[in-house]
Amino acid sequence: MKLLCKIVLLALAGLHLIKPFVTIDLSAAICITAVVVLLSGMTMMGKGFFKATLTFLFIGLALLFYFGQPLSIWTAAVTSMTNVIAILVVMQTFSIPIKIGQYNTALQYWLNKSVRGEGPLFLLTTAATHVFTSFLMFGAIPVMISLMEHTLKKSVGNYQRFMAAAVSRGYALASLWAPGAINLFLVIQATGVSWSAVFVPGVILSFIGMAISYGIESKLQLKADAVRPDVSGAQGLPAEKPAGRRVLHIFLAVAGLIMLTLLFDRLHIGATYNRIILAGFVVIFAWLSWLSREVSITAAVKSYWQEGVLKTADLAPFFIAMGIFSTALEHSGFMVLLQAALQQAAGVLGVFSIVLVPLLIILAAVFGLHPFMTIVMFGKILTLLSLPVTSLTLALCLAVGGSISYMVSPFAGLILTLAKMINAKAEEVALRWNWQFCLVYFFVGIVFAYYWGQNM
Repeated sequence: MKLLCKIVLLALAGLHLIKPFVTIDLSAAICITAVVVLLSGMTMMGKGFFKATLTFLFIGLALLFYFGQPLSIWTAAVTSMTNVIAILVVMQTFSIPIKIGQYNTALQYWLNKSVRGEGPLFLLTTAATHVFTSFLMFGAIPVMISLMEHTLKKSVGNYQRFMAAAVSRGYALASLWAPGAINLFLVIQATGVSWSAVFVPGVILSFIGMAISYGIESKLQLKADAVRPDVSGAQGLPAEKPAGRRVLHIFLAVAGLIMLTLLFDRLHIGATYNRIILAGFVVIFAWLSWLSREVSITAAVKSYWQEGVLKTADLAPFFIAMGIFSTALEHSGFMVLLQAALQQAAGVLGVFSIVLVPLLIILAAVFGLHPFMTIVMFGKILTLLSLPVTSLTLALCLAVGGSISYMVSPFAGLILTLAKMINAKAEEVALRWNWQFCLVYFFVGIVFAYYWGQNM
């Protein structure tokens, strides 16, 4: 079953990669492949994701049956979020050059050699997480823990809070602009706003967030007179120039991913997700071709085939089930009733209704409802309403709500994984250490989203 799951996951990504360049309709092939992904992937899912997947799948299928939807709607439901899976599969391949090029060791050496004091170290740890997340996504968390654990345990006063704040915020803020960020892609898909339109304000919001995070932590816990970090843990690249070149490669990869996505956007190649997938494929191919001149990539590619592909197996069936549910909900009578109720509320609240949008997403996440789900639901409903704001403002509000949800929900995969790796409680990471930052960032983000969307 594992072999079958790996084959169909790569096949699904391949179908979406070639879709803009072929004249035949690939919907049937994508639908059949998605069904196989769903059935094979569910056998390997963790208990939490399995229950959520089964719930959304059952409700979605029941709604499709009840309302007697035609075959075209069933096909659209099954395939509606397979593009998200394709993005995840492509972005996971970035783990190959990171591993064979010793990029984590290089960055560790560079940070340890250059940084003094907890404040600069916190800012650079946040920024490094941010950069890694832009293409590694969830894989950035174990990379950053292995990268910085040795250094930080010897160099900072409160390692757990330091790491929790820096990594969770650096990770979550990348979801505001990164081409491969699923949170942002769902916002784009729900609101119809292009990725190029949200990229610049997303980058600005992420920098504002990192500045707010640094300011808050400087007042609460960071020490200015911390000792210089120990460099003894980074012996893989003892020379400063090779380490510097490795760090430069990382920034070039991120820049290439952004520039190619923008280029394909200007050339109108396929839909937004096709451009992201194609950009990721081009960058990873170029990166591996460059590295193959220095080292053998065979072992790393085999490792990716054996383990890396299956890292998407938990999320893939979940997204297919969620796509079935959201499509069924969209074509049911419930949307009309909910739309009418929300339109009435929006009429009363006026422009302040934009505060309600991210707030509902955050509150739902705190109580266990994943932001992936709420963004899709609220996005589809809210774009049908007559709101006194632009679609761009709405998209930015949804993005802010989704990014904060990652940080304050004790049930979020980011928080659970991070808490386990630093030996802390999920409630501490999400609510005790992040609530002050999230409160400030919430209001700043909403004000920014409103003025940017209305004036740009």
